[in-house]
Amino acid sequence: MLLTTISSKLRVHQTMGKPITSGLIKEKISEICDELSSELDIEISEEDVKRLEFQVGLAFNVQVGEKAVVLPNKDLPRWFDAKKSEIDFAHWDAYREMLESKGRAMTIVDANEEVINNILDFSGDPTTPGKWSRKGLVMGNVQSGKTQNYLGLINKAIDSGYRTIILLGGHLNDLRRQTQERVDEGVLGRESRHLAEARAVQPERIGVGLIRDNEIDTGTTTIGDFNKNFADRFGFKLSGSKVVIFTIKKHTGVMERLYDWIRNFHYLDPGQDKKLDGPLLLIDDEADYASINTKHHREEVTRTNEFIRKLLTLFHRNTYVGYTATPFANIFIDPDDASYADEDDIFPSDFMIRIPVPDNYMGQDYFFGQGLSEVQEEGESDSDQNSPTIPIYDHQPVYRLKKDTEVSEVPESLKEAVRAFLLVIAIRSLRGEKYAHNTMLVNISHLKVHQNQLERLLANYHRDVLNALESFAGLGIVEARKSDILKKMEDTFHKVFSVAEEYEDIFSRLVTSAQRVKVWAINQSSRKDDRNLDYSKHSEFGLCAIVIGGHKLSRGLTLEGLSISYFARNSKAYDTLMQMCRWFGYRPNYEDLCRVYLPEESIEWYSFISTAIRELYQELELMARKEARPREFGLKVREHPGAMLITAKNKIGWAESEIRSQDLWGQVQRRFRFRPDPEVNRRNLEFTTSFITRLMEAVEHKTDTKTGAVCFPEVSYSDVIEFITEMDLPEDDLGNGALIKHLKKMEEMNLAATRVVLFNQMSKPLKLKWEAEEKDLTDHNKFDQYKNHYSEGIRNGIELTGRLEISKNSANHWKKRVA
Repeated sequence: MLLTTISSKLRVHQTMGKPITSGLIKEKISEICDELSSELDIEISEEDVKRLEFQVGLAFNVQVGEKAVVLPNKDLPRWFDAKKSEIDFAHWDAYREMLESKGRAMTIVDANEEVINNILDFSGDPTTPGKWSRKGLVMGNVQSGKTQNYLGLINKAIDSGYRTIILLGGHLNDLRRQTQERVDEGVLGRESRHLAEARAVQPERIGVGLIRDNEIDTGTTTIGDFNKNFADRFGFKLSGSKVVIFTIKKHTGVMERLYDWIRNFHYLDPGQDKKLDGPLLLIDDEADYASINTKHHREEVTRTNEFIRKLLTLFHRNTYVGYTATPFANIFIDPDDASYADEDDIFPSDFMIRIPVPDNYMGQDYFFGQGLSEVQEEGESDSDQNSPTIPIYDHQPVYRLKKDTEVSEVPESLKEAVRAFLLVIAIRSLRGEKYAHNTMLVNISHLKVHQNQLERLLANYHRDVLNALESFAGLGIVEARKSDILKKMEDTFHKVFSVAEEYEDIFSRLVTSAQRVKVWAINQSSRKDDRNLDYSKHSEFGLCAIVIGGHKLSRGLTLEGLSISYFARNSKAYDTLMQMCRWFGYRPNYEDLCRVYLPEESIEWYSFISTAIRELYQELELMARKEARPREFGLKVREHPGAMLITAKNKIGWAESEIRSQDLWGQVQRRFRFRPDPEVNRRNLEFTTSFITRLMEAVEHKTDTKTGAVCFPEVSYSDVIEFITEMDLPEDDLGNGALIKHLKKMEEMNLAATRVVLFNQMSKPLKLKWEAEEKDLTDHNKFDQYKNHYSEGIRNGIELTGRLEISKNSANHWKKRVA
């Protein structure tokens, strides 16, 4: 509770309007350490002090990056604000204090509490008698804090009067157990059963249990999912005042057992309206997976969807809340799909909410979003040390593997990723995180035969690296360079990372780091061994592992300390690809060490999906401003012009595909990619040279003395159209045809001529290189050297209607899927 004590003292200063500076944080930590030393004779090490300074600073400096978006059914009776002063939020207060003790930023906790209050307000009032049903959807980015949000919701719902909680905690045993562990800590306050049994002791108090006594029954444990015998033995009754929570796997067998037990044990008959009066809160984690009714005929319902509906119909008063990071399938649910009664569907008819995103979240925008585009625009290579994504080109031996294909070699890029992972462990050790969890993810196939083959190959390579380190570690860096493996280790450090730590210091930690690493294929193999990705069993000294997997590592599972990811999969659905991004999340104190190795095509696909997600959330914000009900509007999602699908075809439901026209006024269209063919790039450069030379000879131009940019204020439409036509560049979201058609229309309307701007790279000398290096620019061998010195911008300067900006961009017309 040391962190809580320090934070409380600082919060007093904050309420008085005093800024929380690093100096004030150090001052308060020093005061607390002096008190512990003088009164309890406890000495806090310098390393622990630095860790405290970082954690406290994180708790006060992290802010909300993107605010919540709320879309309610405005006809719903609102109740929470009127009654919250009468509610004792004992469970929520304990949970909040637990989060504070973990160093969570209180601004983010406050923002999430506001979302939780809204969810409860749009859900039914558990103290209101009668019959009611509510349906809602909560959206958050992959690994962004949805679990923290729904655990907070559970605690506040219990305080408000909900007595039965059903949590669908994942579709795999590992996922359900991970969710159960978090429920044990954040709701029950008791040590998980598998950990207690491993020590042959009674479960200890943990989490919220250290703050208050919780009298909550659980129908599940980390050892076992729900079963009738367990429930009968403990005699749960859902008709009284006792709170009972079930954390079950989203599997029809388990769901059917729970439904049958509740129905039979309580003598219910929903068809005859014999139901439980006590209010039910059903939380569906990963609500886009399996929950959707993929049988589109109204008289047919898929099994998982059916049992969600059936569980809800056992209670007169019930609330369904789905949580998802990829809501594409959920927004395409037919709002009129009701096979039993109007209240039985799971379309989020009562509310849709997007949870706030902290500014330290590393998600799609960090890895594939607008920031990445800006880096490329400024001429930096994808493999730059500061880029979190590293394109790979030698992945064919582990890519698009068929069942009978053998994995027989490790690509050099994967070996580099392994070396980078060992470096990360050593660097984190230098930063005071010697016993932190460290994970490297390798995802190349969903077939366990390939995963097991690659495990053997990577284990052999790891052993070779370890042998080299143990042989040369005591001889120093100079001698170590005589080893080909260790020479590549040093090269990897300088290529991949840009950190304050010196390689000499890192090298001294590499042996210990490599010795800690395990290489595991994580799948449903029949092998009985210690390959169990259970971080809770390694809480004292940390688990360091290179994990190779497919399905089990592709959705929901949190990989603790994940820093290096190697991904070479060819799934084509937006939601599937985004769920595979286990590298999204929070990486305090090592965000600068995180890298993702991806094929170039995957980087392009993820960038496109990131745009689609941003547009979807913009749609939600628009609907929120219009105060429209979820049933009243159809959301649209941008379709990929190529092979990618928004979601599985059987989840599209009643959505329709439409081609939508796009207004280009005020839009910025950019292109940063080049063809892999040197000959094509040579021709592009030759034509660009010719184009600029003609403009400089024929058109009056101005040069910006600060940036070196050259502006040609009046260029004919025909010249611009010729440039777009002749340049052979990969197309993005708008095609040449759309741009040319738009420019011709502008010309027909006698609008002002276009402006062409030749930008100059600011990180290079300001002198324009065009004329001086013209002969070199036509040499394709020097293409890579010069391709980022400049980019062309074509701007139309229309004062009354805005400005159309085109930066070497073309592509197909937009396709959008409209519900």
